[in-house]
Amino acid sequence: MVPPMQKRLRELKIELTQRCPLACLHCSTSSHRRQFSSLPHETVIRLLREAAELGVKKVVFTGGEPLVYPNLRDVISAAVQVGIQPTLYTTGILDDLLNPINAEQAADLVRIGISRFIFSVYSGSAAIHESITRYGTFAPTVAAIRSAVATGVPVEMHFVAMHRNFRHLPDVVALAEGLGASRVSVLRFVPQGRGIRIHASEDLPANELTELGEMIERSRYRHPAVNIRAGSPLNVLGIGHTPCNAAQDVLIINHRGEIFPCDAFKNVSFSEPRFGSVLQNTLKDVWEKSLYLNTVRDILERHAGESCDACKRFDGCITGCLAQKVLREGWPQGVGERLVQIGVSDQVNKVGDLRKSSVARNQTECTVLSAK
Repeated sequence: MVPPMQKRLRELKIELTQRCPLACLHCSTSSHRRQFSSLPHETVIRLLREAAELGVKKVVFTGGEPLVYPNLRDVISAAVQVGIQPTLYTTGILDDLLNPINAEQAADLVRIGISRFIFSVYSGSAAIHESITRYGTFAPTVAAIRSAVATGVPVEMHFVAMHRNFRHLPDVVALAEGLGASRVSVLRFVPQGRGIRIHASEDLPANELTELGEMIERSRYRHPAVNIRAGSPLNVLGIGHTPCNAAQDVLIINHRGEIFPCDAFKNVSFSEPRFGSVLQNTLKDVWEKSLYLNTVRDILERHAGESCDACKRFDGCITGCLAQKVLREGWPQGVGERLVQIGVSDQVNKVGDLRKSSVARNQTECTVLSAK
């Protein structure tokens, strides 16, 4: 295993608040208007200072909805002051009245230091988009995107593919091109947070994942001006490879100060004895000493086993998304408890079976997709 101190943290994703004017069906943070948990302003400032000392170059401010965080302008400025480039991941909605950011407000955020906007868009159809956000948000979000594009900084869209909307991807790509957004990232639905409730109805089976892959390829051909990125959990589709960077160079910090290896690991239960929160520890200590992070690193660096060696998609898939497998099937029995008992130093010898056993769980999906 590569020592944790040799893993350079390059990007932080900070959930400033759990509050959001929307209540998306799949929200991994379970955000809505009556959630008020948020990171203290002084904690965010400290994290940015410590991040700069570790060589971090990028920070993504997210939520909930970061636009409702009262100290947003301050933390953007603080990031810039220590040499970190801030991105805003947003719905574009300012308040419970569903007012979007206007051109002047978007320009102000860029003037302070925002270098990129990322918007969540689930369909080119208002009805489908709003069936997911559960409010009349399509027109306000489109207006916010127009305002962001007018600033001249890169603007991207994130599209979470679920059963109700995955066939709307071509419309979202066309919308992105029409509005001037440079990239659409296609993300696999993760059954966590509020998404647990809709897992059975919205998770894509193997045949629909295959169809999604075909739509991504067609959309790339038809809309070359838009960079269409498929997240690493979709590597198994064989349409490109996005490296898994869980605990490699990225760290997620939620609105309670808890740390996670990547977005897909949010809410994945793990018994972390000490270094699981930035409220009680420095950023450097959690990055280097967290049992959770070091366990994931070890799993990702170990060999996948013969069942994957024989697969023609292995070089692109690298067994797929570990977090997705753990969320759907759980950690192998006793692994979390055993790791807590033995400590980080013994992980290399003790947890070789974790990745191998998690790989074996998605045989049906892998078989169907590999036959494409």
